[in-house]
Amino acid sequence: MHPIGLKSVIFCLALFLIFKKVHSQIPFTQDANGHILLQVKINGVNGKFIFDTGAGLNAIFTGFSKKIENIRSSDTIHGQRATGEELVLNLYNAQTITIGNKNFTGQQYAIIDLKAGDIDGIISLQPFKTTPVTIDYLQHLIFFNQDSQGFSSIPIECSVSPKILDIHTDVLLNNSIKAKVELDSGAGQHSYWFAKKYMDSLGLDKADFDSITVKSDFGKSNVNYKGKIKSLSTVNKIIAIQDLNVSFVEGLIYDGKTSIDWIGKILTIDIPQKKIFIKAR
Repeated sequence: MHPIGLKSVIFCLALFLIFKKVHSQIPFTQDANGHILLQVKINGVNGKFIFDTGAGLNAIFTGFSKKIENIRSSDTIHGQRATGEELVLNLYNAQTITIGNKNFTGQQYAIIDLKAGDIDGIISLQPFKTTPVTIDYLQHLIFFNQDSQGFSSIPIECSVSPKILDIHTDVLLNNSIKAKVELDSGAGQHSYWFAKKYMDSLGLDKADFDSITVKSDFGKSNVNYKGKIKSLSTVNKIIAIQDLNVSFVEGLIYDGKTSIDWIGKILTIDIPQKKIFIKAR
């Protein structure tokens, strides 16, 4: 090949790689509660969606459902929300779900009769069963298939239901009591819920906590005991936070449920490897 031709090929390849890198970055915003808000296309129609690692399945709200063709599948979900509300949801087959420049096929979603301002629905971890997804809270960007070699990591467990996908990890409360918590980006920031039984395990007095009855969007009321604990850490001790505000929740179906940003500011959720990789920065 002529030298000039070779240089041209290299130059074009470099431009292609730069272009590909730029378009693999998906910007997100956060609302006042710290929810991750993404622009997503479902069946070719753009909307604003919460990226919710604790949702289990994709969902669109009724208003958005009227903008697209909804193809009913034969699948139905019988499940529970974290605070025990029973849910029975029909599933619909998405023609396409597009995030950034990546199309995800074979996806399903439920339709939920909720109104949440200009939010059109929820994107769960379902599209990322085989695609590691990185949340960069510092730059407010989402990446796919980032190299995590050499990063610290914590193990995760994935739900076993073929139609539900969420993630859990073991943590230590006050450096002594082990609990398995759901990691829930949909909880926003600084959200730490634990089953009420752990108040006894930790030797906590209810009189030192504020008792508040909280009613969910689905109508169920649960008593929350709000106060402080000394520490929360991953079992392998690579991440720990001190003196945090928590809620001990009556009727919580998990040992615990926490937001995800406390683990790190640049996180890669890798479902195939069953790990979250944490980039120090």
